[in-house]
Amino acid sequence: MDKTKLSRKEREKIRHKEEILEAALSLFSSKGFHNVSMQDIASESEFGVGTLYNFFESKEQLFVELMKAGIEKIGQLLIPILDSNQEEEKKLSEFIRAHVDIIESNIEFIKLYVSQYGMSTSANPMLKDISVLKTTIAAKLESIIKAGMQKEIFRRVHPEIVALSLRATLEAFDLESSEHFEKAKVKDGVLKIERFFLNALLRKEADSDLKQSNLTRFGE
Repeated sequence: MDKTKLSRKEREKIRHKEEILEAALSLFSSKGFHNVSMQDIASESEFGVGTLYNFFESKEQLFVELMKAGIEKIGQLLIPILDSNQEEEKKLSEFIRAHVDIIESNIEFIKLYVSQYGMSTSANPMLKDISVLKTTIAAKLESIIKAGMQKEIFRRVHPEIVALSLRATLEAFDLESSEHFEKAKVKDGVLKIERFFLNALLRKEADSDLKQSNLTRFGE
């Protein structure tokens, strides 16, 4: 949404809604969904309970919108990398390294997801957007791996299994790292994941180039 084209009143309404969602995220991630009331969210956001119900019909609807906003934010970071015109190994490298920013910028959202669902993406309607993003990312990763194989950059592997393995590894790492975030430790872990998967994928000629390029780690 282009906020510059909205009236002052409309911009203010959006800002108030974002403030409510931010307060709810903080409370849900620290106390759990079932231990937080609309009154708690109203107090935290410094709005009246009636104001909250002007934006959200229920706590459940607020939660769903919160989950959608978090997933949209992550998708906006990852999907453009996977859709870029870079070489396949570069796409995978940047995709993996982007998880440092994902963890750092979404710690409360990740904690909320873990506290509510663990690693589950079952039929719960609240998880629909998460499931869609996971499926989209896995499909894009699979396509990248297939393209790399066709160009003989990557070894002959099972693209679907490698794509799912990479996605699952990064997801588990994100969830674990959000509990006790240390940026240097997260960077080191992400670099190890990158090396493991790319060294397993790249053919010998490309593998030597990767090792040379990885002599310099990504900066602060």
